[in-house]
Amino acid sequence: MRRPCTVRTILVQVACGLCASAQLLACSAEQSLPGVAAVASAGAPGSAAAPSNDAGLAANSTAPAASGPAPTPTAEGRGPTTLITPDLDAGLPGVDAGTPEAGVALVGGSLAVSWMHGAANCAQSQDPELQVQAYNATTYILRQDKCRTFEAPFVYLLLGRDTALLLDTGATGSATLHDSVARLVGARALIVAHTHAHGDHVASDARFRGQPSTTLIGTGLGQVQAAFGLVPWPAAGAELDLGERVLDVLAIPGHEQTHLAFYDRQTGLLLTGDALYPGLLFINDWATYRTSMRRLAEFVRTHDVSHVLGAHIEMTSAAGVSYPYGTTYQPEEHVLQLDAAHVFELDGALTELGATPPSAPVVHADFVLVPQ
Repeated sequence: MRRPCTVRTILVQVACGLCASAQLLACSAEQSLPGVAAVASAGAPGSAAAPSNDAGLAANSTAPAASGPAPTPTAEGRGPTTLITPDLDAGLPGVDAGTPEAGVALVGGSLAVSWMHGAANCAQSQDPELQVQAYNATTYILRQDKCRTFEAPFVYLLLGRDTALLLDTGATGSATLHDSVARLVGARALIVAHTHAHGDHVASDARFRGQPSTTLIGTGLGQVQAAFGLVPWPAAGAELDLGERVLDVLAIPGHEQTHLAFYDRQTGLLLTGDALYPGLLFINDWATYRTSMRRLAEFVRTHDVSHVLGAHIEMTSAAGVSYPYGTTYQPEEHVLQLDAAHVFELDGALTELGATPPSAPVVHADFVLVPQ
């Protein structure tokens, strides 16, 4: 259970104003977010590592080989977007997403889903370009097709009363992601942010730039700091209120210099991008990553985490076995979700490995550390 804490809750006003209709003027990518409050970091310096999914190095693996060279993303999809909705007939308990207090129940959701996972022959694949999974009535997880991009990133959409947050814009630039998100967001204002600036997380930014009621946050370090008020970087934390739904924003550089994690107080979901997921955790700055993962572990110790959700899956269902980097067919892949114990496992491993990065990948049951 989390310890009671007192944190300021700020009413969100997206930079362009609350969206009563889809006709409000667009916000610029460089605007700060008045609905974001900076808070002091409670984390302590230490050791931890953040995953990366953009380098070509793969860990030793006995998993099936890739079905061929990574495909070039196409502009048009082969089929319609897939929408999968869990059983919500029983309704969801209402939760005030303000300051977290001990004993407040988290809003649950469903991860009982079979993710599309590519094809042995991508030329014959009938998978849609985008799979949309409703975790609950206001939380959506979207995965892109592995045959269009071997990265097959997971993108997250969180709906508040007034504002929605889209976290990452994926690895392809077609209109499918934008159009799917627009339908789910409805009349809310939209903030488009990123876990980090690598290409497989920002490819559809242009589809959202200049759109009505939309604030697209830039990917430069200064833009990220200004938008969320993360000063000093990276120790400062921030709060983002979507309207009766507050998120904690944490800087966790190391995989990439602007990397962020987002904790949703309403559901307990911790969104970790490429810093932690069931796959190859590419670490570009070992010292910074260790410190970031220690800070993340300290945060997790004082918060209720229902699931840790990253941006990719590269592990198989067999412990310690990963698919080769660039695989386009993963029929026996690991589940998406990790948990708080994995954050502690990662932090502990980084502490034990010490200040000098290992010369070879370090394999764990559910992830692989890959220093660059």
